[in-house]
Amino acid sequence: MFINEASKRSGATQRAIRLYEARGLLNVPRSGKYRVYNDKHIELIKVIKEAQTLGIQLSDLLILKSQDEDLDWQLVSAFLIQQEEIVEDKIQTLIIQKKRIADYRETIKKCLEGD
Repeated sequence: MFINEASKRSGATQRAIRLYEARGLLNVPRSGKYRVYNDKHIELIKVIKEAQTLGIQLSDLLILKSQDEDLDWQLVSAFLIQQEEIVEDKIQTLIIQKKRIADYRETIKKCLEGD
């Protein structure tokens, strides 16, 4: 299938697919002057799109590729564990920040009541 069909089946824009190719995440063989996509390419495009929704950068995905151009799923799993820890740290930081804001609002409320 050509890029138009690959775009429809994967849900990615043609521009995004070309970007994945340019970044080295997607290697699609040519038949003449056209690239020919298969189901494996479609699945990889979907994985890339989903990773992006999780905040994973394309450059990170490139590091997670194996020698045979597929994603190294063990590396991906380890990377996701690391990402999960980063998110948990951010959550804890935000909880502390929320508490500090509430405390600050309470201080301001007391100041206003003292007027």
